[in-house]
Amino acid sequence: MTASELQALRKFLMLDVREAAEIIGQVSPRSWQYWESGRNTVPDDVEDKMTAALVMRQEIIDRLEQDIKDHGDDPQSEHGNRLKVPYYHTLSEFQADHPDQGALPWRAHQSAVAELYAGNLLELV
Repeated sequence: MTASELQALRKFLMLDVREAAEIIGQVSPRSWQYWESGRNTVPDDVEDKMTAALVMRQEIIDRLEQDIKDHGDDPQSEHGNRLKVPYYHTLSEFQADHPDQGALPWRAHQSAVAELYAGNLLELV
C-alpha cells in the first residue's frame, strides 16, 4: 500500500490521524504521519487492517441497502419516504445503540451512511 493510498483510505473511513494511529496501527500519530508522507513504508499488518475495515464498511452498506429495499422506498421518487438512519456524531452516541462496538465500526458506519445519504437513498436522523 502506498502512502497516498493509506491516506485516501483513512479519510474515506472518516478516521483522523490520531484515531488511525491508535485503532489501526497501535502507533503514535507521528508514526502514522510518516507512513502517509512516504517517509516510512506502510506495514503489511496496517494494510490488512485497512482492508478489513473496508470489508466492514461494505457489509454495513449491504445491510443498509437491504433495509432500504425492505422499507419499500423508491429512491428515484422525489417524494419518497426514505429510510431514516442515525448519523452518530460521537462514539458515545454510537455505543449507546451498539454497546459492544468500538471506534472503527463507528467510523465505518459513518462512512457507509454518508455514502448512502449522498446517493439520496436514505435520510439521516
